[in-house]
Amino acid sequence: MFKHIKLQTFFIASILLTVSCSKDDPEEIHEHEINKIVLHFTNTADSTNTFEVEWELEHDDEEHADGDEHAHEGHIELMANSTYSVEVEFYDIGDEDDSHDHDGDHEEEGEDITPEVIEEKDVHYIFYEFVGLNNLTITSSDDDVTDSNGFGINLNTTWTTTGEEIGDIKLYLIHEPQSKEGSVRNDFGGEDDVIADFEVHIEQSLN
Repeated sequence: MFKHIKLQTFFIASILLTVSCSKDDPEEIHEHEINKIVLHFTNTADSTNTFEVEWELEHDDEEHADGDEHAHEGHIELMANSTYSVEVEFYDIGDEDDSHDHDGDHEEEGEDITPEVIEEKDVHYIFYEFVGLNNLTITSSDDDVTDSNGFGINLNTTWTTTGEEIGDIKLYLIHEPQSKEGSVRNDFGGEDDVIADFEVHIEQSLN
């Protein structure tokens, strides 16, 4: 009799614990589709010199029924011998007929996934891979989001340019990286929540 009561009590406690955890646990980033990325640039020598660059993954209108998708590559123009503060934001803009803007706060942008990346900072890392670029460096900035081990996750970065050149950047949002130190994508392990391509032009004058 007492054994039966103990088992029943344990069973009820287990259910209550499960329900409590399900309410407290954050919604994981991989439950969303990240299909838009916005990079916010500020020239550190002139805070009024700001601009945004967007990357967006969309269904091809002609092939929408088959689910084919294509990406609009972002085009970044930077001054040579300059330094920029850069902030990245992630969005789920949904399909044309399925808006994820439940709160009405991002009517045009879609649902901002960035707060979830910040909340899950221990299991995320943003890596910028250079293709044909030697005159650009990207480092974690002083105001970057850091994980519980003190690693900046590259949500806020500093971009420093030297001479003129043209190349490309691949931005990876990595989920559950095995390491947050490395120089090539394979150094980090984990899975990619999103990969975005940006064409970069570094020029002496942008006029």
